[in-house]
Amino acid sequence: MRILVAGGAGFIGSNLCSRLLGEDAEVYCVDNLLTASERNIRHLEMSPGFRLLRVNVQDIFDIEVDQIYNLASPAAPGDYKAHPGETMAANVAGTERLLRMAMKYGARMLHVSTIRVLEDVPEGSPHFAYVKGKRKAEMLCREYHDKGTNVIIARLYNTYGPNMSKTDSRVVPQFVMRALRGEPLMLVGNGEQRDSFCYIDDILDGLIAYMNSDIESGPMEFGYPETVSIRELAELAKRVTNSDSPIMLNGQDTAVNADRPVPDIREAKARLGWNPRITLETGLLRLAEYHNGLLRGTG
Repeated sequence: MRILVAGGAGFIGSNLCSRLLGEDAEVYCVDNLLTASERNIRHLEMSPGFRLLRVNVQDIFDIEVDQIYNLASPAAPGDYKAHPGETMAANVAGTERLLRMAMKYGARMLHVSTIRVLEDVPEGSPHFAYVKGKRKAEMLCREYHDKGTNVIIARLYNTYGPNMSKTDSRVVPQFVMRALRGEPLMLVGNGEQRDSFCYIDDILDGLIAYMNSDIESGPMEFGYPETVSIRELAELAKRVTNSDSPIMLNGQDTAVNADRPVPDIREAKARLGWNPRITLETGLLRLAEYHNGLLRGTG
């Protein structure tokens, strides 16, 4: 099986490349390393089945493959806020480049989107370029599907795990890193807003099962089906790291305390037999071990 992973050096992409190589696939990792780290894939480069193409996904390149996973886009808020133009290009022009390749070679393509496409994100919001790009990418996937291209869409909720950068702006790695350093864990508003967080191994199980299924409909949602308050997340991050970091309020307006919707995984459970297995405490402990290695210079 020849598989292309666009955004393959990023957090999810690098873990996916590693999993696919372990299943004896020939993996082509496409990444311009704008926001990803080559450290995530350095150990994979020794494998004879791994190839890194350091190019923009929207550039002209051509590889005959059987499957395409499209994860090419900055995904952390700090990254897509810093690179709105590149984020839009990767999601729109990059997705169309991959769709043309899928159509040309009869490959099956899984486009990885976000549940944020369902949110009301006004122009001027720091999330606007990311969400607008993901919406346009989904629209392109539907257009190419209608033309006969074998493309499906996955919408992910918050995902976390090893290969997240120690400077990642998302709340889980931020809390874990700050707890390891003994720094304050800052809560927005009163910290009672609720959200869900799914460990990377569970997400990979779902994406691979979806790719290898005969399902043609979608989008399909993947995420942990239970929520936790951000204050509880902070307390758990302290517990798994044995940290005495204080938990503090940052003084921002409590209007940010809107709860996120719970992932609707009924279709994934019914059609793929997929259900997350790794608890938040276990996942945070694994992430803490990884980030502790980065801090000690051994990660």
